Amino acid sequence: MNSNSKVTMAFRNFIKKHGLKVLIVFLVWLVLFIINQYLKNNPEIEQATNSYNPDRAVMDDNGDVPTRYRSDIKQTIDNFFNYCKNEDYDKAFNLISDDCKRYIYSDNIENFKTYVRSKYNSNKTYYIQNYSNVKDIYIYDYYIIDDVEATGATDGYSESREKIAISKVNDEYKISNQGYVGSYEYNNVTAEDENMKVRVTSKEMSYQKEGYNITITNKTDKYILISDGTYTDAVTLNIGDQLRNATNTSNATMVVEPNTTKELIFIFDKFFDDGKNPTEINFNDVCIFENYNTSLTPESEENQKLYSFNIKLR
Repeated sequence: MNSNSKVTMAFRNFIKKHGLKVLIVFLVWLVLFIINQYLKNNPEIEQATNSYNPDRAVMDDNGDVPTRYRSDIKQTIDNFFNYCKNEDYDKAFNLISDDCKRYIYSDNIENFKTYVRSKYNSNKTYYIQNYSNVKDIYIYDYYIIDDVEATGATDGYSESREKIAISKVNDEYKISNQGYVGSYEYNNVTAEDENMKVRVTSKEMSYQKEGYNITITNKTDKYILISDGTYTDAVTLNIGDQLRNATNTSNATMVVEPNTTKELIFIFDKFFDDGKNPTEINFNDVCIFENYNTSLTPESEENQKLYSFNIKLR
């Protein structure tokens, strides 16, 4: 028997003895090869199989935090957490944005300390997940959880979550927490008629709400009623494709006395990252009364005038 015949015979004997195993191995390799090629040709699936990535935006596949900012943002959040955990209140408070200090904590570090004490202790740890990004404001889900490794707990752990916003102020990243995002100042947004002059000065933005600060000047010697809580749509925000009712007028009487100026805030449900730009605020049931008391309603015979008043925001 020549050498070629011996090789052929040995190959046949190998196949008879191990053919099934060889076939199985080949099929497994083929399946893995096909899956690998499929993932390479479908980046979105490949990304989904990757490990935890805190800078990948949950709400927008194309809105991830830019690579050049990630390290500084993470360091800012890490510093903030550790300052709070170690009760270094001054340093932690210094990382809070000025708008957040004013709106959430009334510029009072004692209020901030109360928040920290309710959330942090030496057995806490944290993790973050980028949620969405609008221009230069980066929104993260911020989780504060029990450090199981530190405590040795085996019966689960507690977790709190809040939205935080990170933005750069004077070359330094600042944090707005407890769901607050920041404020926006309006310039020359006014409306006026023979009864009143209205000026929108600013709005306070939280992740799920917007609060508009409005100054109303009563130009008459009568009472101007904006809302008495009777109608849910007494004040609305036009966001283009729908109207949103103010959420803080249902149990409030908002009246401006004769020849006075009053500052009011109207709060609306609106997600910061919904991409909608409000166009106007509507006062839908403005009432003018000679003498106002709480028993009077827009349908009262003493009502001198009932009309709508709109303030263009842009």
